[in-house]
Amino acid sequence: LFPNPYSMSRQVWRDDSSALTFEYNQRGHQLYRVIEVRASSGAARALITEEMDTFFHYSGKKFRYDVNDGEEIIWMSERAGWNHLYMYDGASGEVKHRITSGEWPIREVVEVDEESRWIWFVASGMHADQDPYFEHYYRINFDGTGLVALTEGNANHQVVFSPDMEYYVDRISRVDLAPVAELRRSADQSVVMEIERADISALVDAGWKAPEVFVGTGRDGVTDIWGVIFRPTNFDPNRV
Repeated sequence: LFPNPYSMSRQVWRDDSSALTFEYNQRGHQLYRVIEVRASSGAARALITEEMDTFFHYSGKKFRYDVNDGEEIIWMSERAGWNHLYMYDGASGEVKHRITSGEWPIREVVEVDEESRWIWFVASGMHADQDPYFEHYYRINFDGTGLVALTEGNANHQVVFSPDMEYYVDRISRVDLAPVAELRRSADQSVVMEIERADISALVDAGWKAPEVFVGTGRDGVTDIWGVIFRPTNFDPNRV
């Protein structure tokens, strides 16, 4: 038996059954392709190709969305060093433009609205003064314009949208900040109401102290390393 050199996933037929697309993951995970096969002739061509010197993160960072039955393709890639979104021409297989760019990564695509041509996504690292692991939520147009920040404040955000994306609940928290949940409008990010604010006064009265956030410089002398220090409740800095 010969080893299988690839795997095929996400087989999608066009609405008129003129073609089939599938995703090809070559053994070793350094080559990944979206391939189209014409039903009438069986001719195959690569619409999208990812070739990495190290590893294509197909399990956690891959995202593809076929717009208007494949007329355009929204594709996520780390090809430029940061995880970003690209708009492909589904007919030519060429990149039309980058949708997002910058020295920060997209963590997740939450929703694609074809009618409004909006993409809702989660990203980290846009705020230089914040922990780069904090997640914030954004919306952007298909053409890369009109970036809107849906969350604010120096904290991590966990958002749940209403089914129509008109409203969202933003849960704001940090290791040294008690969680707060707010209901906001997507149109202008205004606060409709505060849903709940955690009360940790009893915990503090019992002697609890929040972890201490710190930032240090990495071995390269440039990169910031963020972390937290957890001390015992009876910690005495004067004792050795």
